[in-house]
Amino acid sequence: MTKEKFIVLDCEGMSGKMPYNIGFIVADRYGKIYKKHSFALPENIYVNIAQSAKTGQAVEMTAKNVQDILKDFSKPRLKRKYKAESNNYVINFILKTIKKHKIKKVYAYNVTFDKMCLKNLFEDRFIELEKLVEFCDIIPMILYAKLLTKKYVNFCLENGFTTEKGYIQTKAETVYKYLMNNIDFVEEHTGLADVFIEYEILLTAFNAHKKLDNKPCQAWKILDNFCKEKGINYRAIA
Repeated sequence: MTKEKFIVLDCEGMSGKMPYNIGFIVADRYGKIYKKHSFALPENIYVNIAQSAKTGQAVEMTAKNVQDILKDFSKPRLKRKYKAESNNYVINFILKTIKKHKIKKVYAYNVTFDKMCLKNLFEDRFIELEKLVEFCDIIPMILYAKLLTKKYVNFCLENGFTTEKGYIQTKAETVYKYLMNNIDFVEEHTGLADVFIEYEILLTAFNAHKKLDNKPCQAWKILDNFCKEKGINYRAIA
């Protein structure tokens, strides 16, 4: 029986801008990775740095990522971590990969962000992409499979994993720390590296053998309601 293949994808870039780094894998739900790709998109770097400096959002993280990419360009091509290509090349490559492997679903952690990045990148051709695949969010999948528990809430509270407003975190780095029992894990925030941890999170959701929802949701709010139902006054604790 042929195993259904899908894409797990991560885009790096400022909100509302074209991504400067895209990583993705072609994989199946049984843990096999068939292809892995990491692209740097040099023509989009400046606009991301400019936006980062203008808004003051994620300046340090964005600058570090871009510096990593620029340093990579100085290496011999065969030793590069990223493959630098034009926007048009990456667009055509993604479409070709989807058609070649008969991909029907693209998974991402907080898929709304990645979908918007691709929409900005593909522009008029995004319609072509939407006709080929369904975009699925990993967050609600792992939320309903593993995170709606007192154990996860306590894990976040004990380690200070709450948002600025005091809600329980659901970002990929925190969830991965919990699932892998590795409190020291630090997310790299580069496309392909992040894809691998998101794939592990996705596999964990699949292996829970529960009914999974892949539509974007307000995970913090669902967790907040869960805590209220269980009588956990966590915001007072935090």
